Amino acid sequence: MDELRLKALDLAKGKPATPKELAKVAGATTQEAAAWAFGQWELRLRAKVKFSQADSMLFGREALEQSTHEAVASYHARLFPVDQLVVDCTAGIGADLLALARRGPAVGFELDAERAEMARFNLNSQNLEAEVKVQDCLEKPWGTEFAFADPARRVESRRTLNPEEFSPNPTTLAANMRDLKLGVIKLSPLLSDSFLEDLAPRLEFISYDRECREVLAIMGMEAKPGRFAIHVESGEAIPDAFPPVEVHTPGQYLFDVDPAAVRAHAIGTLCARFDLSPLGTASGYLTGEVAIFSPWLRTYRVLYSGKADLKTTRRALSELDVRVAEVKQRGAKADVDKLRKELSTSGKSAASLVLWMDGASVRHTLAVLESQ
Repeated sequence: MDELRLKALDLAKGKPATPKELAKVAGATTQEAAAWAFGQWELRLRAKVKFSQADSMLFGREALEQSTHEAVASYHARLFPVDQLVVDCTAGIGADLLALARRGPAVGFELDAERAEMARFNLNSQNLEAEVKVQDCLEKPWGTEFAFADPARRVESRRTLNPEEFSPNPTTLAANMRDLKLGVIKLSPLLSDSFLEDLAPRLEFISYDRECREVLAIMGMEAKPGRFAIHVESGEAIPDAFPPVEVHTPGQYLFDVDPAAVRAHAIGTLCARFDLSPLGTASGYLTGEVAIFSPWLRTYRVLYSGKADLKTTRRALSELDVRVAEVKQRGAKADVDKLRKELSTSGKSAASLVLWMDGASVRHTLAVLESQ
């Protein structure tokens, strides 16, 4: 890393990016180094939601957006044996490589020389060791039976969901990984089931902070087939299963299912485990008669349910002396802000308005989130 940049980084620490402060740092270094340093501190601030040691790391704007949250990266690393060399085919600024190196021996490949330099810096900042090669990961044999990849899903800064535009191509990566002991490719959960199923025998849809972050396509001799939702915080995994027939009236409780469980088609598993039924035809809401507390569910006590009629719902709000604090919907395509204004009341306590589909009809349910 350029010494002037590092000096500027140190001088800019804790300083606002005002013209006066920029000029001070530029005077002691260069204009380019000062601009870069203040940019890094801005990125470090943004990176704190993903990296606990962000203040000692280097980032690129686009690379930070694409990088894996460190908690999710730790889960990736745990998939591999601690004493075996793992190749990170797409090292970037080192988000997954850091976790792999913390686990055991690792080597990273990165085509962009600047990102590779950042990855080396970030490894060193956390006293971790891993070689970073500025090289196409597909050029030469990897020399190991374990590999991880997170293909770039951007073309000229534009996001794409066309796998043919990913870099490296996931189909080519999979062809190179199938004969390994274990190969893992991180992909968008928005990709079709048919594409993912053709790619790998095991699919894991990853939940972190109530968000379906990614799908892992896992292949190789040690890959156990199946489709699962993985809850990173608890470590719990649930398999897919056919759900029972839906019901058309909520019971005492409504349950909002974690998006990763929905995407993994694991709703049937939750229904069987907790004696629940799908509510209506919009996948993602379940209902039952007993409060349940699970990492996969948000539990709401039902106060009222009826047709999506503003006059009737407003009357229910008044009778219950509640106000709409949030509007939730799955399947319905309501204008949430407009609906909140139309149902504005001065009720004493807060409730959630849940919109759900029953065939072609929209239903309203007022419910209160139970303490988890």
